[in-house]
Amino acid sequence: MVHPVEKTKEVVHAVEHHVETAKALEHEAEEGRSPRTPLIVLSGVTLFLSVIFAILLAIALTLYFVYGGK
Repeated sequence: MVHPVEKTKEVVHAVEHHVETAKALEHEAEEGRSPRTPLIVLSGVTLFLSVIFAILLAIALTLYFVYGGK
């Protein structure tokens, strides 16, 4: 059986790794010298717009079904 403290440490380490990677990519995009900069920025914009789209879709479908959509 896995000890809860060890499992917690593993989860924290995994989250920290993703946060550090995101910060490194943000810094790389801010500098603008890397050939990956357009892809990094485009990915960020795509993720942001996807979240907005999902929220609007959820609101629209909720309103549609609440007010008797057929």
